[in-house]
Amino acid sequence: MDKPTPRINASMIQQHAGTTVRIVGRIVQSQGSGFILETSDGSTVLVNPTVECTYSANFIELLGKVQSDGSVSGYTAVDLSDNFDLKTYGLFERAAQNTLLMLDAPQIQESEDEPQISDFGLPNSIRPPCSIIDDVVNIHPLAKPSHSATPCTQDTIDDCALRSTPVANYTHSTCTTSENGVTDDDYNLEEKNVAKSTKSIHGELDDSPFEVVRTAVSNSDTPTMPSMTFRSGVLGVFFVCLISFVNQFYWERDNPIALNLLIVQLLCYPLGVAMAWGLPRRMWNCFGYKWTMNPGPFTIKEHVLISLMANASAYMALTVDIFAVLRLYYNPSFSLWTALVLLLSGQLFAYSLAGLSRTLLVLPASMIWPSSLINASLFRTFHEHQPESDESTSGTAISDSKVGPIVNTSLRARWRRRGLSGMSRTQFFWICFAGSFVWYFVPGYLLQVLSTISLLCLIAPHSHLANLIGDGKQGLGVLSFSLDWSVFSNAFLNSPIATPFWAACNLFVGFVLVFWIALPIAYFNNLWGAASLPLYSASVFTTNSTQYNISRVMSNGVFDAKAYEQYSPLRMSLEFSWVYGIGFAALMSILVHIVLYNGKEIIARVRETKTKHDDIHGKLIMHYPSVKAWWYLVMLVASAAAGIAVGVGAHVGVPWWGYILSFAIAIVLIIPVGIIQAVSNRQPGLSLVAELLSGIVLQGIPTGYSILKLYGHGSLAQALSYAQDMKLAHYMKIPPRQVLLYQVIGIIISVVIQTCLFFWLVDHIPNMCRPEGYPWVCRSTNLVYSASIIWNLIGPLKVFGEGSPYSPLLWGFLFGLFLPIPVYLLQRRFPQCTWLKHVYIPVILSGIVGLPPMPPVDFPMWFLFGFIFNFLIHRYWNMWWQKYNFTLSAGLDSGLALSGIFQFLALSQNGIALNWWGNQVDRQCPLSAQPWITP
Repeated sequence: MDKPTPRINASMIQQHAGTTVRIVGRIVQSQGSGFILETSDGSTVLVNPTVECTYSANFIELLGKVQSDGSVSGYTAVDLSDNFDLKTYGLFERAAQNTLLMLDAPQIQESEDEPQISDFGLPNSIRPPCSIIDDVVNIHPLAKPSHSATPCTQDTIDDCALRSTPVANYTHSTCTTSENGVTDDDYNLEEKNVAKSTKSIHGELDDSPFEVVRTAVSNSDTPTMPSMTFRSGVLGVFFVCLISFVNQFYWERDNPIALNLLIVQLLCYPLGVAMAWGLPRRMWNCFGYKWTMNPGPFTIKEHVLISLMANASAYMALTVDIFAVLRLYYNPSFSLWTALVLLLSGQLFAYSLAGLSRTLLVLPASMIWPSSLINASLFRTFHEHQPESDESTSGTAISDSKVGPIVNTSLRARWRRRGLSGMSRTQFFWICFAGSFVWYFVPGYLLQVLSTISLLCLIAPHSHLANLIGDGKQGLGVLSFSLDWSVFSNAFLNSPIATPFWAACNLFVGFVLVFWIALPIAYFNNLWGAASLPLYSASVFTTNSTQYNISRVMSNGVFDAKAYEQYSPLRMSLEFSWVYGIGFAALMSILVHIVLYNGKEIIARVRETKTKHDDIHGKLIMHYPSVKAWWYLVMLVASAAAGIAVGVGAHVGVPWWGYILSFAIAIVLIIPVGIIQAVSNRQPGLSLVAELLSGIVLQGIPTGYSILKLYGHGSLAQALSYAQDMKLAHYMKIPPRQVLLYQVIGIIISVVIQTCLFFWLVDHIPNMCRPEGYPWVCRSTNLVYSASIIWNLIGPLKVFGEGSPYSPLLWGFLFGLFLPIPVYLLQRRFPQCTWLKHVYIPVILSGIVGLPPMPPVDFPMWFLFGFIFNFLIHRYWNMWWQKYNFTLSAGLDSGLALSGIFQFLALSQNGIALNWWGNQVDRQCPLSAQPWITP
């Protein structure tokens, strides 16, 4: 044909009746033998394929003929990738209508005999401006296309409409029609050498050798893009202070919450855009150094640096627990300054260890760090799409099976689109934030019993059995529920929205099997004498069920064996003891799982690390000044020396060689554990390793637990977190020295804020970390205290050794070693079994490890919310889910966090409290704390 086939959207259908057209859109719903296609203008059109077709991506380009009723009969189609940017395509589609230009995308052209698919690109004479093409291709770097000849079925169309996982390759759907004599056997999509996104800065074609990286990370860089700016510095410090304060403030409460990197990513963007709009652009000259508050639009590199600085404080509260135990239980005179130096030395030691390991864990392309790819995709979502203000014109969530007009432009349809998906993410965030802020006054201040409502206790408050089964705090939590968002989303389980549904199912299966089935059977049959102890508790007891008094077995701050023989062996609640046995099994199962599922891949990646800069990202980052290895080495030696000097000088109780041992654990394990996590996205249970070693080497010294947890387990876990952040910066092409500066500043600020805040809370809140101090019950801190008694004061040889009722728990090591093997063999034998391929033994076992300290009611509420949003809404209202799901979580978390702080400062600290039955949280189940059998 001499005239190009017109490229249209749904609003232009009626103008092209009887014409062969091209339409690019997203499959949103099946409709009879066809499907509904949403186009770039947000309207929809009914497509009736002339044959059955398989579409392997959500976005397609269709060549078809417009019928008189407004539907389109499709001849053939090209699959675009699932991450195709329909919004940006709409901009060029409108430009094409005005300037007679066509979008630079896979095109279907017609010859006199049959339609043909041309190369990716436009005729040279009618190309849009190169800068515009660069922007589009940067969003979707092309991988080498592949062809698909799979027969198409209706099921695959339905599946396409529900999938949201991006794919790397463009694939070609094979569809043949005898009616028009059109076949596509000769169609070919060729990789084009277009735009700088598929070139290195030297001009040659280059990209990551790994498909999963290509789909999430841009292979281009703009070295002149501002990153270390006034805006990034101000927002970085602001979010470090906010995250540090909120996480530590809530960590000691009954249901702690944790703000994380996702929250920072979501909140930072509108603030950065606002600063770019409002700050003056004046250029300042300070001693010859020129700078400005506003270098222009808010950039993706600024966004990343702010998030990295804030994330340095995200998990600090776990480490503060270690010194909380020293201050509260072992050494009331333990000073703030000692805690500050020890914590700061631990964090800087971890960071320098991550920096020294970067040549093996960060720079090689084979070290992928899958979690970083998720964050990289979210950053690009913010900065490589249309402005938020344009969102109201895009997207339609179709939930009804009946569709009215084929071209969905009626008043009712427009109202529906605006109601379901017309609101911007920013507007939706603030609505969720305001609702969460206001509502938390009800369960947090006015009616605290709404935090946990135990139906069985309300029905039978004087039944001991009903109390034990129904209490959501100290029982099994059966038929308990909550109206408090901090129960649904908290620091123990994180947000249910951020957890994939298959993982949530594995965790919940473990919870049900152990906590709701095995535990009550064993407890009410008095296994190991457990019925004479509370059903659910993180405390340790004597044989007559009284709280264990450590002063009776200590002399001069260390363990006294004779006093122990005269006093009592240690006893734990049945669930608490099972946590360790299952933890032993989980540790071994994850190692076996990694060997079975990722072993060959890990070996291959280790061999590939010899080429450190073997992909485009490594080549691009080399053009920025690197951080010298000796900088990290000096920081490591200085931080370790400061920790030893202050710890020994403050008489913490651990000899100098105990510190050396702790440092050695982290140094030896950082590379092997880091490689496992970088490849498999799973981290073996490091806490048990540190606890076992501390119990064996430093037995009798309870404070040894704190030091080994800080420098052994704590530093290793933090070092891996910092290494993952460094990889994210590597992917986003952030100058390494700027990363160093921002992360170190974030570490220092977070240590100061969280340590000072904890000491202030201890000094100003009566009965801190005791049941009568509700909601400041310090569940995690009390667990660490009990663990210090089990592992270091008394020691694992006495607690789990021969003659102890808990010695059978050591079989957990062997159990975890063999359990993943039959599942692996079944998955290989039945590869088509959908549910079986989602069974992960390490995840199932880890579902119970957090109980205690987590309140039992949290788990079913967390799973219920995940089921609603990550299964039902994800499946039936997928467009809404993609647009608002994570924004909903961020809004609810942020609103609750600030509401709780406001209530504490404005009400609690001024003595404004409501003492009535609605706030007497311990009266619902008054018998649940009592053992089933009276000793």
